[in-house]
Amino acid sequence: MLQTHAQEYLLTGKIINAALEPLAYASVSIKELQTGAATDDNGNFKFQLEAGKYDIVVAMMGYKSQVLTITITKNYTLNIIMEAEKVKLLGDVQVVGSRKDRAEEIVRNVIRNKEALLENAATYNCNIYIKATDENSFVAKLKKKNADTSTLHRQLDAMNMAEVFLKLDHAYPNKIKEERTGVKIRGNSESLFYLTTTDGDFNFYKNLVQLPALSAMPMLSPVSNSGLLAYRYKTLRIRKEKNRTVYTIKVTPTKLGNALVTGEMEIMDSAWVLLSTHFELPKFHLTEYDYFSVDQQYEWVNNKAWMPVRQDFIYLTKAGKKSQSGRTTAFFSDYKIDTSFSRKHFGSEVSSTTQQAYERDSSFWDNIRKEPLTEKEVRFINYRDSIKRVRTTAAYLDSMDRYNNKITLKKIFIDGIDNHNWRKERLMIFATIGDLYQPLQLGGGRIGYNFYLNKIYKHKKNISLTTRTSYGIRNKDLQGSIGFSKLYNPFSRGRYFINAGREFAQIFEGDAWINQIKRSNIYLKQGVEVAHNVELLNGLVLVNKFEWAQRRSVADYKTNDKLDSSSIGRELSNNHAIRFDTYQAFYNTIGLQYTPGQKYIREPKEKVILGSNWPTFGVTWRKGLPNILGSQINFDYLEFGITQKLKLGLAGESQYTFISGSFLSRKDLRLVDYKFMRRGDPVFFSNPTLSFQSLDSTFPVFKRFYEGHYLHQFHGAILNKIPLLKKLNLLEVAGGGILYAPERNIKYGELFFGVEKIIRFWRDRYKIGGYIVTSVANKYSHPLQFKIAVEVFNKRKNSWY
Repeated sequence: MLQTHAQEYLLTGKIINAALEPLAYASVSIKELQTGAATDDNGNFKFQLEAGKYDIVVAMMGYKSQVLTITITKNYTLNIIMEAEKVKLLGDVQVVGSRKDRAEEIVRNVIRNKEALLENAATYNCNIYIKATDENSFVAKLKKKNADTSTLHRQLDAMNMAEVFLKLDHAYPNKIKEERTGVKIRGNSESLFYLTTTDGDFNFYKNLVQLPALSAMPMLSPVSNSGLLAYRYKTLRIRKEKNRTVYTIKVTPTKLGNALVTGEMEIMDSAWVLLSTHFELPKFHLTEYDYFSVDQQYEWVNNKAWMPVRQDFIYLTKAGKKSQSGRTTAFFSDYKIDTSFSRKHFGSEVSSTTQQAYERDSSFWDNIRKEPLTEKEVRFINYRDSIKRVRTTAAYLDSMDRYNNKITLKKIFIDGIDNHNWRKERLMIFATIGDLYQPLQLGGGRIGYNFYLNKIYKHKKNISLTTRTSYGIRNKDLQGSIGFSKLYNPFSRGRYFINAGREFAQIFEGDAWINQIKRSNIYLKQGVEVAHNVELLNGLVLVNKFEWAQRRSVADYKTNDKLDSSSIGRELSNNHAIRFDTYQAFYNTIGLQYTPGQKYIREPKEKVILGSNWPTFGVTWRKGLPNILGSQINFDYLEFGITQKLKLGLAGESQYTFISGSFLSRKDLRLVDYKFMRRGDPVFFSNPTLSFQSLDSTFPVFKRFYEGHYLHQFHGAILNKIPLLKKLNLLEVAGGGILYAPERNIKYGELFFGVEKIIRFWRDRYKIGGYIVTSVANKYSHPLQFKIAVEVFNKRKNSWY
């Protein structure tokens, strides 16, 4: 008997509210099939349906239900905007004796009212005074009975403090522009939080609270429809304030939650607004801190809107018995509600600070402080100011140079010998004893010496000089290089480089580690390189490089025969240097990268990039130029690329990279200039945004190729919903890669899934991971492979990769 199946089509869609925020856990059902599903953390849903006519029913607490009729004849996308339900709010809710706790009903009233609250505060500006302090607990504590001056000074030395005064302009939903008109830093501000409002928007009326300086994941607000399913609510206290009833509601995450807060909030009846909140963020998602809490106070402002008037942040970092605790208080004042801004008022520059802001005198701060300094803070300011007066004198700076320039055993063997000269703004570093001998080099051990010089000027410009020299013991050859760079424009990051020398180089620098250690990947390069980088416009970066090189084979170098016959040597196939005739090469590389809508902070002498919601587009052209300084190469290579990081709310973060390139001409193309496809690393999991994990060999491509990589970091969105695994604080990642190289008839794809564990030490984060990788191709396929990785979090990029 023959059995037939009707063709099925894919119905996909997304449920959002009027503020374009995704609605998680909304109910989407097919009336005719009597089946349905809840939207995921990002508001998405999907069904497999046969061709036909269907009634789609969408429902969620706090919103009007919708019924939409659609006809399916092909794949269909249905995006729905839910309208808030206008329900009569509860009157005074009484919680007395053993009656049922009405906490959830109280919270629902706030949720019903919050769109009106957000609309009332859609546009405004205000002034914010911020005071931040922290202290190291491992410094000797002041003993009440035996206090002395030296102990007090040690305690004050452990403190840091910052004061900031700024004007903030805000437009719904998330446009901001701040101008910091006063900044005073005493000590080290690196560990202090919220010296700018770009660190996070702690508006718990929004469904997702975005805190980029604290966590890669947004926090799900307890005052949201999705929060009703993710939190438990309990009434702790009831009190009267100005003839209004105020409820203190305890907020606790459910066992199956992920990015959820814990704490309390005070809600006023009738108005159904937040009066105050105290929330603690989950340690699992904190980038830097072991503990973080936020307290907020709200007031009725200008008879128009309920606005925050004070925020307190408490944070703690621990490492063994050591800890560093901090507190930041922000005071909001002088609100102007319903402010009108010009269309171009909010742009790429979200924060600016002038040099004058850093030079404010004590009278300025006396006038704008919102509460008196504590006795300890006054003592600290006086101490720091007196220390600053001393430490800026020539006599003190000379003494510090003498102290820092002392040669110690630790410098000789571990750190390197440094030499400071404050008058010349110069730092020199000489190599350690261990650097004198370099055992793992082609041709055997080499005797070498390195030197580094750096000058950083007050205007943030800097120059650096690096030299390396080495002598091969077995081959009696001298090598070395000298490199010079200058940052001439800190704001546009304008920098040029000059490098010259004679050293070993790699044929394919980005190859897998197993190939990096092979002699077949090494040649001898002698030449000069000149390069220049600069940001032409915001987000548009130009890279231009010229290089002349004489390239020599190292096939005649004497090597260690004992190493070749060892077990390690036998494991390395094709471990012989490639023989080729010596030749000269001169080429030019020009690259352009553009990131539309790039947000940034303007400091007096530099620019801090915050990122963009748009992809980064890139193009690179590399030209081998013949007949210049004896150059024999002649080729053109052109490559296009696109990369982007996507924040997907409670579903985590995604990142993708796509590259396509080809040689436009190959009149004289040598091995060093080939375009290679990198093989996967044995055992180790390499950067998944740049490399394949399971490709079994490295090979060149000359014609058009297409390469793509995708990585998704769930940040616990799956495992944290499994009760037994949630306590382990594990992270899950998944992704894959594709390669299409028509000239080799290669169609390759791979998938991977991994589980990672974050280990924090002080403010550094390390990641240990295990990964399962599989791949398929039209010519071969690999079975499952298991790989491991150890990574260090890149603070500068705020990313693992």
